[in-house]
Formats: sequence, structure tokens, C-alpha cells
Amino acid sequence: MCDVATVQKIANCLGVKPGKVQLNEEQVVTRTSAQNKTVAGFATILESLARESKSETAQNSTASREVQAQVYQWIEFAVLYVSPGSKDKHVAKQLLNDFNKLFINKSYLVGHFITLADLAVYYAIYDLVKSLSPLDKENYLNLSRWFDHLQQRPDIHQGEQLLNFTTIYLHNWAQGTHV
Repeated sequence: MCDVATVQKIANCLGVKPGKVQLNEEQVVTRTSAQNKTVAGFATILESLARESKSETAQNSTASREVQAQVYQWIEFAVLYVSPGSKDKHVAKQLLNDFNKLFINKSYLVGHFITLADLAVYYAIYDLVKSLSPLDKENYLNLSRWFDHLQQRPDIHQGEQLLNFTTIYLHNWAQGTHV
């Protein structure tokens, strides 16, 4: 999740040139900007991208110190728990349940607008959500609503095929015969 491709996708979302993004000797993602400033670590790179960006998402992510702290915590949570946890089926199920409960009465992770926290978690769980069956997606209705809302933005899905969240899809998926 905290890899070169994800940094590049988030940079594109923010309308910022990613610069040279690579893994260093210790396999930590690093970014060298056009001004030859090098930063290491996923959360630190996202902070630097937000400072360079004039996008609404970047402004939402830095609206106040409290928002910045919450966004940073979500990014760290995505890196340390969500991304690795999504590869273990038991942890992944708990993650999906927790996010589904969280989105019962929230539209975004921090505040009332999309932030870097949403982007980090979205990309961290993308493959997990992609692997869900239509029935699973219905079981995680609140999470599915949040995910589908984000993926509808061209700057987020960046040409990737949109995942299907319609319930009509269930009829095609479920094999059965009616007499």
C-alpha cells in the first residue's frame, strides 16, 4: 500500500507532480521533489504533497491542526494496520466490519469532506474490496457506499475499472433456475 504506485496515484489526485518516487535501501518509500528535497516515509510524503497542492482535498486535509492530526493518524493506521491486515482473511473481515460501522453516520473519515485519510484508506483496501462478492458488498453497505462514492471521482479511480456495487448485479451473479 505505501508503495511507489500509491504515492503516484495520490499525487495525481492532488494535482501535484510526484517527482522521483522510489524505495530506498531499507525498502522505505522516498520522494525527491522538483526542488531536490527528499522525504521518506509514506505519511511524510503525503504531507509534503498536500503542502504543494492547491487541491480541495489537500486544503481539507490541512484545515486545522486537529484535522491534520486526525488525517495523519488515519494514514498511519492505513500503513500499519489496514494494508497488512487486508491480506489476512480474519483481520480483513474485522476491518470491513469496523469500517462499515464507522460509516453508518459518517461520509468521510475526517470531517465532512474528502481528505488524504480517505485516499490512503481507499487505496489500502482497494484490492480487498475488489475481491468481495456482490453479497459481501451488500453486507458492508455503509463501507460500499463510501467506497463507491470515492471511486466515482475520475481523479481517484484514474482509469481503473469501476467496481460494481449495484444490487441488480446480484441477479446475474447468483446462478439459479426459475420454473
